Amino acid sequence: MIKKIPKMVGIQSASCAPLYQAFKKDWKETHPIQKKETIAEGIAIAEPVRGRQILEVLRKTEGEVLAVTEKEIKVTLKEMGRRGHFIEPTSAATIAGLKKYLSEKRRKEKVVSTLTGMGLKSAGKML
Repeated sequence: MIKKIPKMVGIQSASCAPLYQAFKKDWKETHPIQKKETIAEGIAIAEPVRGRQILEVLRKTEGEVLAVTEKEIKVTLKEMGRRGHFIEPTSAATIAGLKKYLSEKRRKEKVVSTLTGMGLKSAGKML
């Protein structure tokens, strides 16, 4: 049983990062952006429906939002494949963000991350 709600950290592709932009600029809600092409299409949402609520949760839990580049996503996708994890690029973005999060300020905290997308879903894009 947990004693408090954990810190929430959001990860977005730098090619489509309205939450990242709003969080960094301390806006209360997201603003629609021009979506660019990204391999992580599962998180490419130019106008999040619940943007305001997501930002509230991130701030309430003292969390943050990170943006990862296409290169970081692709490198992580290959690394995870070499480890035997056949994941889609959206899940690779999560791990790329996790690596970035842990490397900043040399954090040493317990972290839980999810890999919800299987590679078959995006196999055509990855081959």
